Amino acid sequence: METIEFEGCEQLNFSDDYKKSCRLQQLGSGHLFWMRNKIWGDPRMVQFCKLRGRLNHPESCLKKENAVCSEYKKFIHRVEVDQKELDS
Repeated sequence: METIEFEGCEQLNFSDDYKKSCRLQQLGSGHLFWMRNKIWGDPRMVQFCKLRGRLNHPESCLKKENAVCSEYKKFIHRVEVDQKELDS
């Protein structure tokens, strides 16, 4: 396991609960997002918010300029990931 550390809104949710239908992926910037299983007509690259649910863009709320609401609060996320999962 590896710990990936990056800045984003404190409400972003990287709970293992999402691993049933999504897998974590990494942007070139080092930030993580969720890749949803193939779903027709819905975005696959998303974020999840503890307050608002699914956010339909992988860069949503990773910085204040990409916040989807006025409740953005800067936070350092530390997420444990299996490098094999990121490479798949």
